[in-house]
Amino acid sequence: MIKNYLKIAWRNLRKNRLYSIINIGGLGIGMAISFMLLLYVYNEFSFDKFNTNNDRLYRVLRNQPSNGDIITNSATPVPLAPALIKDFPEIDNVARANWADENLINYNNKALKIRTMAADPSLLNMFSFNFVYGSKQNALSDISSIVLTQSGAKAIFGDVNPVGQIVKFNNQYPLKVSAVISDNPSNSSFDFKALISWQTLSAEEKWIKDSGWGNYSFFTYVMLKPGASLDALKPKLASVVAKYDPHNKENKLFLYPYAKFHLYSDFKNGVNTGGSIEYVRLFLMLAIGILLIACINFMNLSTARSERRSREVGVRKAIGARRFSLILQFMGESLLMAFTAFLFSLILMVILIPVFSNIINIKLSIPYQNVFAWLSALGVTLLTGLLAGSYPALFLSSFSPVKVLKGQIVNAKSSVAPRKILVILQFSFAICLIISSTFIYKQINYIKNKPVGYNRNGLVEMPVEGSMVKRFENFRQDAINAGAITEGAMTSGSITNNGSSSWGITWQGQLPGEDKLPIDQIAVTYHFINTYGLKLAEGRDFSVEYPSDSAAIILNQAAVKLMRFKEPLGQIVKFQDKNCKVVGVVENFVWGSPYEPVKPAIIGFIKDWTGSIALRLNPSKPITGSLATLQTIYKKYNPDYPFEYKFTDESFARKFNQEKLLGTMAAGFTGLAVVISCLGLFALASFSAEQRKKEIGIRKVLGASAGSLWFNLSQEFIRLVMVSFLIGSAVSLYYMHQWLAHFTYHTDLSPWVFLVTMIISLTICLITVSWQAVKAALSNPVHSLKSE
Repeated sequence: MIKNYLKIAWRNLRKNRLYSIINIGGLGIGMAISFMLLLYVYNEFSFDKFNTNNDRLYRVLRNQPSNGDIITNSATPVPLAPALIKDFPEIDNVARANWADENLINYNNKALKIRTMAADPSLLNMFSFNFVYGSKQNALSDISSIVLTQSGAKAIFGDVNPVGQIVKFNNQYPLKVSAVISDNPSNSSFDFKALISWQTLSAEEKWIKDSGWGNYSFFTYVMLKPGASLDALKPKLASVVAKYDPHNKENKLFLYPYAKFHLYSDFKNGVNTGGSIEYVRLFLMLAIGILLIACINFMNLSTARSERRSREVGVRKAIGARRFSLILQFMGESLLMAFTAFLFSLILMVILIPVFSNIINIKLSIPYQNVFAWLSALGVTLLTGLLAGSYPALFLSSFSPVKVLKGQIVNAKSSVAPRKILVILQFSFAICLIISSTFIYKQINYIKNKPVGYNRNGLVEMPVEGSMVKRFENFRQDAINAGAITEGAMTSGSITNNGSSSWGITWQGQLPGEDKLPIDQIAVTYHFINTYGLKLAEGRDFSVEYPSDSAAIILNQAAVKLMRFKEPLGQIVKFQDKNCKVVGVVENFVWGSPYEPVKPAIIGFIKDWTGSIALRLNPSKPITGSLATLQTIYKKYNPDYPFEYKFTDESFARKFNQEKLLGTMAAGFTGLAVVISCLGLFALASFSAEQRKKEIGIRKVLGASAGSLWFNLSQEFIRLVMVSFLIGSAVSLYYMHQWLAHFTYHTDLSPWVFLVTMIISLTICLITVSWQAVKAALSNPVHSLKSE
C-alpha cells in the first residue's frame, strides 16, 4: 500500500513538473531562509552563555547622574577590583580588562598587528578558555607572559607549538608565549587574539599604575561565590564609590549578568530598556512569518491542482476507499514534498550561509553535530508538512464520488474563500515588509545627510604608534611639503567616537551640582580646526604663536549653552585640574551618536594625551598618489610599524551598521516574501480559472471579449490586494511609528511611501494574475463546454 502511494505521488510530481518545482522550490527556499534566520537568532540568544560559570558571572556597571538624567555605562576605575575582593566576601573573583586593540607583535623580524587585550590572571579562572598548549595556572603569572589564540599563533609562528618563544610587544617589551588557547567563539564578547597581563599593561602605560578612582576607563568583571545573594550585595555595592571617592559619591555601581549584556545593553535613567534583543525578536518573527507564507503558498498550490485529481478520488471512493486512507495518502504526499523541500533547503543553506554570514558580519555554520538542532529542524519540517498538507488532504478527501464522477466538484465560492484569506495574509505580510524596509532606508539616509559640523571628505585618521609620538611634526611638515596633505593634527581619539568624558569641571556662575555633570572631552594639539574643517563661531584655533595655549580650551556651542556664557571668549574654566582660558567656540559637530542631540564638549590643548592622527588629503592630488607619498614619509619616521589608516567618512558610516543590516535584511526578505506571495496568488488565479472555465466558455459564446474576460478575472484579485494593502499599511504604520520614536531626529511617515507601495502591489498583482487570466480568456470554449 505504501509502495503504491509512493508510486502515485511520484507520478503526480512528474506529471505536473512546473507546479512540483514551484511547490517544492518555494517551500525549500522559505525553509532555508527561515532556518538561516533561526541560526542567527540562536547565535544571539546563546551569546556568552558557553562559560561554565555563566550563572555567577557579572560585569560592573555604573549609574551616574547627568543634568537630570542617569547615564549607565560599563567603564570603571582601576582600584575597584582590589577593593571588591577586600570588602565583599560574597565575591569569589574579580578581573580587570581593557578594550581589545591592535598592537604590534614582532617575531624574527616579522611584525604583525594582533588584536590584544590586557587582563588580570584571574580572568582565565572565571571564564571558559580551552588551552591547546600550556596551562591556565601559569599562563599570566609572569609579567613577561603572553597568551595567544590559535589563529593568532598561526599568523605569527605557523603550525608549530610556540610556547616558550620570545616575541617583542610594541617593538619594546620582550614577552614569552606561555600558552595557546582556542579561538574565542563567534558568539563571545571577547574578540582578542593575544592576551597580556594587567601588570604588563601597567608597565607599558605608566599612567594606569597611578590611576585613581576618578578615572573610569576599564572593564571590571566579577564572579560571585556559589549561593551568594545578588540582592543582598546590591545596596552594599552601591556605596563603594562613596567610601573610596566621596567627591563622586553620586556614582552608583551595580552588578549586571554578564551573558545578558549583549542583548539587553540599553539603559534609560538607570533602568534597562532592552537593546539588540529588539532586532533579534524582529528576525525571529521574520523567520516564522517567511515559513508560514511558504506553507500558505504550498497549500494554495496543492489545492489549485485538486480538480485534476478529483476523478481519482471519486474512483477510489467508489471502489471502497475510506476517507481516512485518502487523508493518509495525500498527507503522505505532502510530507514527501516537505522532506524533499527540506533536503533542497539544506543544499541552499550550504550555498547561502557564507553570503548571509558576510552580510550580518557574524560567522554562522550548519551545526552538523548538534543533535538538538537536527531534531528541531526535522520537527519543523514534519510540522510544516502536516500544516501545509492538512488542508489539501481534508479538501480532496471530502469530495463526493457521485458529484465528482458527474463533473460537479464543490461550490466554487466555498472552495476559493479559504484561499483568498490565505493570500490576503501573504500579501499583508509582504506589503508590511515593503513599507517598513522603505522607511528604514529613508531614516538611514535622513540621518546620513544631516550636517555633521565638519568635512568628512578627504580626511583620514591613523593611530599614534612608535616614533610618531615624538616625530609627528616632522612627518606633518614633510607631508605638506610633498603636497600629499594640506594639514594634519594629533588628537586623543577619532572624531567619530566620543570615547572620553570628564566631570569636576567648574566655571563662573555654575549652579550647585553642575560640577558633577560629565562633559565630553577631546585632547588635541595644533591645527585641529583646520584639519577637520570645523566651523569657528568665535575666537581662534590653538597656535604656536600663543605659548599660553597650554592652558587654553575651545568649547562647542552646546557647552557654551550649558555654562550660560554670553561672552565665552576669555572665560576661565577649571578643566583637568587647571584653570583654562576659553580661546574659541566651534559650531556643534556630531561626535557621538548621530541620532541624539549634540552634547557639550571641551577641546583641550594637551600635548601628552594623543592616540590618533588626522590628515587632510590634498584635494588637487589623486588620493592613491597622496597615500603612497604618505606611506613613504611614514616609513621614514616610523619604520617598525605598518602604515595603516581609515577614511573618516567610512568610520562615520559604521555608526549606521545596525540600521543598515536591518534595512538590507528587510529588503532581501521583502523580495522573498513578494515572490512567495506571488506564487500563492498565481495558484489562486489558476484555481479560480479552473473553477470558472465553464462560466468563461459561456461568456465567450455570448460574445464577451478577451479584454472584458481578463478584467472580470483580475478584478477579484485586485480587491484582495487592496484589502492586503489596508491591513499591511495599518500594521507597518503602527510599528514604524514606534520604531522612529526611538530616535530624537527621524524622518517623517510620508504618504508617498504608502501610495508607491500600493501601486507596486497592484502592478505585481496584475503581472502575476494576467498570465492565467489571458490564458483562460483566450481558451477555446468548445473544450470547456463539450460535456454539456
